[in-house]
Amino acid sequence: MKFILMRSMLLLALLHYGISSACSAFLLKGNDYCVIGFNENWKTMPGMIVVNKRGIAKRNISWENLTSRHLNAEKKWQSLYGSVTFNLLGYDFPCYGVNEKGLFLVELSLEETTKVFNPTQPNMFWAQWIQYQLDNYKSVQEVIDHLNGGPNIDWWPSAGGSHFFVTDAKGNTATIALLNGKYKVLTGKDMPMPLLCNNQYKKDIERVQRFDFLGGNEKFDLGQQNKWEDRYSKAYYMLYSYKYDKKPVEYAWNVLNSVYAGEWQTVIDVKKMNLYFRSDLKKEVKTIDITQLDFSKQASIKYLDIHTDKLGKVNDDFEVLTLNKNNEYVAKGFPIGYDNKEFGASSAFAQLKENIITFFKNILPG
Repeated sequence: MKFILMRSMLLLALLHYGISSACSAFLLKGNDYCVIGFNENWKTMPGMIVVNKRGIAKRNISWENLTSRHLNAEKKWQSLYGSVTFNLLGYDFPCYGVNEKGLFLVELSLEETTKVFNPTQPNMFWAQWIQYQLDNYKSVQEVIDHLNGGPNIDWWPSAGGSHFFVTDAKGNTATIALLNGKYKVLTGKDMPMPLLCNNQYKKDIERVQRFDFLGGNEKFDLGQQNKWEDRYSKAYYMLYSYKYDKKPVEYAWNVLNSVYAGEWQTVIDVKKMNLYFRSDLKKEVKTIDITQLDFSKQASIKYLDIHTDKLGKVNDDFEVLTLNKNNEYVAKGFPIGYDNKEFGASSAFAQLKENIITFFKNILPG
């Protein structure tokens, strides 16, 4: 009886995690358009949009580095490309972003995730791993080619992991999952629709193939696709049905809102390098012209609160990111991101905040 009760409680916990952290990412592409859409479906979160510079000296940071006094760096690099990232956890720890060459990378929760461990490579906290890819690579193929020889992804302790959706400026896409101790990469013919939610890709593809619009026996009715688990089939149908109308950005917003409007929503026109975003607290769509951002080494690292009151084009509204301001986001973001009520009052979190100051004191002004 005790075992059954514990198993039921675990199932409920996993069910809650799967619902509360569900997200959707896709690429709407054709000869004349290449538009990314992403819904961050979790809960209201603090966060900032960061302009990351090229030419910055970086070091790997693992969960152990963050929460202990072991601050040694095993891997160092210099950022080759500038990027715009959406960060819950402070500087260098994005949830997703796009670099100046058009490479986009986002994580979406996946319960079946396992660790891929290469003993010759150091661990790197999952959010920094995203930044590492944006710092170093400009194409989907480059990311794939360097997976096995790159740093190990270090997850939250006692928490589920993620899989990744990757696209580039040429419209190439891939999903990267960590399953059974190996990277599982799907691209090309194995990825007939550039769309990812929170199931393994092939499971969602198999499920949607039962519908008549893909030759299955079950009639598809868009108006009846109202359950949370219907997000993938609804998005698939809308992407499949798109006829180019010279307004792919507007259509991408339509898909995001029809599937389930996220707490953070982002659309990126990769052809024009225009980024559009809004949040659940500030629902007006804002625009960032990525081509007009200064990614040079001499520029300041800048940020904009994701819940900004600013409207329209917000390029000129970014402010210099200081160490003190970064610490404010760290203090709010890590306990929310970890989803662990005890962590915010723990000695490990106190050590984490102290360590982050040490890690970035030579990069961010005081």
